[in-house]
Amino acid sequence: MKIFKIMLFYFLFFSTTAVFAKVDDYIVETNIIKNILSQSLDVYKKGDNGQAKKLSEDAYFQHFENMEGPIGRNIGRKAITMERKFINLRRMYKEKAPLDQINALIESLYYDLDEVAPILQNGYRLKAEASQTNYDKAAAEKSSLEANAKREADAEALIAQITGVKPSSNNNSNIQTSSSNLKTNDINSDLQAAASMDTRLQFILDNISTKFTLAANAFKNGNYDESKNLLNDALFNDYRNTKVEILINKFTKAGNDQKFQQALRTLIREIDDKKLDEKKLRDGLDDIEQQLFDTFLQIPNSELSKLRLKGFNDENQGKDYAKVGDDIKLALNEILNNYDGFNISAINDLQNTYLDIFEASGMENKIGAVDSNLKLKIESLFSQSVALIKNSADKKELKATFDELEKFIQQGIDKIQDSTPYSLFIWALGIIIREGLEALIIVVAIVSYLVQSGNKNRLNIAYSALFTGIILSFITAFAVSWLFKENAGQSRELIEGITMLIAVLLLFYVGFWLLSNAQNKKWASFIKQGAIDAISNNSAKTLWITVFLAVYREGAETVLFYQALLFDAKTSTDLSAIFGGLGLGILILIVLYFLLKAGAIRIPVKQFFYITSYIIFYMVFVFTGKGIAELIEGKIILPSLVPMNFEPILWLGIYPYYETLIPQFIVLILLIIGILITKQISKKGVK
Repeated sequence: MKIFKIMLFYFLFFSTTAVFAKVDDYIVETNIIKNILSQSLDVYKKGDNGQAKKLSEDAYFQHFENMEGPIGRNIGRKAITMERKFINLRRMYKEKAPLDQINALIESLYYDLDEVAPILQNGYRLKAEASQTNYDKAAAEKSSLEANAKREADAEALIAQITGVKPSSNNNSNIQTSSSNLKTNDINSDLQAAASMDTRLQFILDNISTKFTLAANAFKNGNYDESKNLLNDALFNDYRNTKVEILINKFTKAGNDQKFQQALRTLIREIDDKKLDEKKLRDGLDDIEQQLFDTFLQIPNSELSKLRLKGFNDENQGKDYAKVGDDIKLALNEILNNYDGFNISAINDLQNTYLDIFEASGMENKIGAVDSNLKLKIESLFSQSVALIKNSADKKELKATFDELEKFIQQGIDKIQDSTPYSLFIWALGIIIREGLEALIIVVAIVSYLVQSGNKNRLNIAYSALFTGIILSFITAFAVSWLFKENAGQSRELIEGITMLIAVLLLFYVGFWLLSNAQNKKWASFIKQGAIDAISNNSAKTLWITVFLAVYREGAETVLFYQALLFDAKTSTDLSAIFGGLGLGILILIVLYFLLKAGAIRIPVKQFFYITSYIIFYMVFVFTGKGIAELIEGKIILPSLVPMNFEPILWLGIYPYYETLIPQFIVLILLIIGILITKQISKKGVK
């Protein structure tokens, strides 16, 4: 064991040293980013905002991401601040924002890039030493050596803590493990926090940030009065007049409001007294913005109705799923950059990306409301990626899966980003028909059976189960959205998965019950004569639960889909379109119910039971695969990929995992054996 620890120590030591010693040409990367941003500004001036947006995306995803991880490790949350600026730039290009705002934001990014590049390139931070133009170069170099020595000491102490091997005695300094080195998931957690921030607060923060960048740019150009006016405008119009000041005072830590206002007034006063330079102003504004970001996250969403927002457009600001897509892409890239074979933390990060960003943002429900097949593809690719990491798949294979996942997410964003009353009507109509048909088949089968068996007077079994399922669907959707909101995504997956697997057992029983009765000629003659009551108490309970689970499983998900549409409604016309689509869909389902029931009743008894039982067996097979897939998405089961590479067959509930295929194979064998045995028993009974 000791030999293992020593070997591990040297492995970690050399790999950690390699990380610290690695010198990429961050100056060159910075110049590339600045050049692309400059091109984006040029094409925007020519009126091509689409190409400008594309160039800003290229600058971020193809180049800035190469720097973001090192920035996060060396300069803390500066990476998050810069990431927000890139996202805001992309949004401004899309919304065709005024040129002066875009120019100021790009100037701000230039400044940030020029600040961080030397820090990453040279291994020490210039901020403290170079706040004045006549800084002491010798002192800065000494600080650099001390900082590097401290980092090496921190690394050695961290390795010693992991392995139990004492650090070298040559180190004379008191070694304390840096907390920043231990918090490897800070960037992801901040991204998830940003994704969860209410859109109204995001709107306020974006406005303040825009005025801060304009103020810094005005200061740089010598327009000091304009700079002060912009900061005062942010203070009064975006902070005070929106009433966010009151919410901060009332619901966050005492002194937060005073700290923010005092910091901003100090900067305004120093501009007036000419006691600061551009660097100090930009650093001060960054600190204030970060403070506001942290404080806003502490405000309860239930109190945000008290905000007064002038010019808030929910379509442009509140439903920017493109930003959520960017957050997912950033999280996936971070996982990929750190990927080196199986790692449980990588699996956790990926599952949290699904639950805390894709689901928590509402994107999953919105995509599901518009295109359920696309939603299922995205879910399956997340699960497939987890399986790849578990199997220590090649990095190229994982990247290919991530690329496909991002492609489907982008398709979803393209479908949901812009909605009209017409599209809301179509989506609302499609949801109820799509989700209702599966439950309708089971309900029709049970109701038709009751009629065919001479138990028409007991139709209350099916109808009471139907309405109970609908009512509990609403209650469950409310519980998942509010009572379990911290883990709403995971709770929902578990409820769906467990409900499906319970339904498998009941449908298995009901299917064979119907099949055996179909082949019992004596029993069939009793049905025709209406001579006996074919329903015992136990059978009635089973039928009730079967109908209930069919409706409940589909109903809870349907309610969540309609929630997503209602959140997207902005006018009374939108609401009318949603409820109009829902109403028409319900009417169509009612018509289909009576048509299917009438058709089923006209089918000869034997054929009816054969058809119904085989439809139920199909559902047993599908529900087995889908139920386990839901548990995989709910982080209960860790999937293992099969050697054969194939796309999930969603209409059969087939996924490329041992955990789904083996139970489905067992169920299939049991169904075949059960059908053969039932036929043999029925033949003997006839004889």
